Amino acid sequence: MQYEQAPPTLEELEDALSFVDPNMSRDDWVRVLMGVKNEFGDGGRDVAEHWSKGGESYDSKNFSTTWKDSIQVGGGVTINTVFKLAIDNGYKPEQKEYTAEEKAQFKQEQAKRAKERAEQEAKAKAERKQWHGVIADFACQLLEQFTISVKSNEYLTEKKVNAYGVYGIKSAFIAVIKPNFVTEIVTGGKEIKPFFDALPPKQDRDFTFLHVKRGDLAIPLIDIDKKVWNIQIINGTGTKLFLKHGRKSGCFHFIGKAASSNILAVAEGYATGATIHMATDWPCAVALDAGNLLSVARQLKQKLPDKDFIFCADDDSTTKGNPGITKANEAAAAVGGLVAAPDFSAIPDKAA
Repeated sequence: MQYEQAPPTLEELEDALSFVDPNMSRDDWVRVLMGVKNEFGDGGRDVAEHWSKGGESYDSKNFSTTWKDSIQVGGGVTINTVFKLAIDNGYKPEQKEYTAEEKAQFKQEQAKRAKERAEQEAKAKAERKQWHGVIADFACQLLEQFTISVKSNEYLTEKKVNAYGVYGIKSAFIAVIKPNFVTEIVTGGKEIKPFFDALPPKQDRDFTFLHVKRGDLAIPLIDIDKKVWNIQIINGTGTKLFLKHGRKSGCFHFIGKAASSNILAVAEGYATGATIHMATDWPCAVALDAGNLLSVARQLKQKLPDKDFIFCADDDSTTKGNPGITKANEAAAAVGGLVAAPDFSAIPDKAA
């Protein structure tokens, strides 16, 4: 097969991807993007996005975030994975015999691409690390200046759960994250209104922002050493937001005391984790989303090797691939844990 002998061109990639249906599970879609980026670096972005646009769930912002922040050059998925998927769906690569001179040229091209990829990844890794530090400091600043301890709020009342290590926003603010590792806080009606009055169209902005309102919920996200790296904001509509460029992988929110039980529950969202804790008194780690379960579980297992892990999975039966159950099973297998899909129907209407 040609792609195993000669470095594929972008034209060949585009042809191959025309045989691959972009309406696949998110995990499979991400794997295709990983294979493309691993071979072409950022040079493959336009082809990958053009292919992705054929999917019913395509979203330009989601694509941009996934390409830039969620996948890395040099990952475990290669371009061979992409071409095999295309071949399995009817793509027939051109068969050709190559001369020794051509093969030598291919090796030079592959070495050139490998060097470019390595340089891109080293730069991206350094930027991620710097951003993580900036956002960690920013998160701590926001928690210190704009939050208060609460026993309940609109979201907690709706979900019928208590407050465990979470905070309420005491005054509105806008958290602005600009290029070059710059953050800014806009506060007060006299500043917030002009900010929105002067807000450029989304496509013209070189910054992101979160408008956080009084009464929203703030959930600190920590690592295994209890360092705060980010915060999750849950607003009055239940929308969950994070600080852009902040670390999320391997971070979690912890409910209860680890020493209080031999069992450690792991859940995706805060409401699920709080409900499990209220019903069982087990300590619970909130991993934020299904994709973070494995990373969180491995860190906790290393820190707490004697715990019995129970993954209280979200049953995403209406989502292709059921990521809630699938990711919980993967995490459970990695740490020798069990998986349970919780049933909250017997929980009282009001929090204790």
